[in-house]
Amino acid sequence: MHRLERSWFVCQTNPREEKRAKYFLEEKGFEVFLPMMEICRTKGLEATFCQRPLFPNYVFVRMREYEDCALVRWTQGIRKMLPDSVKPMALEDGVVDSIRFLGDTKGLIRKRPLNARDRVRIVTGPFSGLMGIFDHWTSDQGRVAILLQFVNYQARVDLHYTQVEKVA
Repeated sequence: MHRLERSWFVCQTNPREEKRAKYFLEEKGFEVFLPMMEICRTKGLEATFCQRPLFPNYVFVRMREYEDCALVRWTQGIRKMLPDSVKPMALEDGVVDSIRFLGDTKGLIRKRPLNARDRVRIVTGPFSGLMGIFDHWTSDQGRVAILLQFVNYQARVDLHYTQVEKVA
């Protein structure tokens, strides 16, 4: 690698300090990538959406390996660079781009859409563990209709899409 070439490196942050580390690295002029994902938290019948880091306690930093290493290591919120050695290892070209590709226009990664007749597993709630078939989206708020097959009976259940996962 040429001394002036910038590459992506992985930094471990202090617990729950990804945004803090990102802020201070950007203040120092570094390009930082903190992939976020949307999750849904349910309490009773109420669902709220929030964003969480895709990789908790890690950020990606684009830097020059030799010139910028000490500056990055001593940034507030950064615990260490990976691997934990004297010489950090750059990521292969395209790794960060492939993660960015998963996100929407704002960089937020959401669950992949379901298609008619996809096999799904219910992961939370009273039907947890049951297998079904995705039928259709029932609302703009993320509700889906799942067909459950019982002995001589097929039941339709409406759930939030975060309560089901697609299975192969």
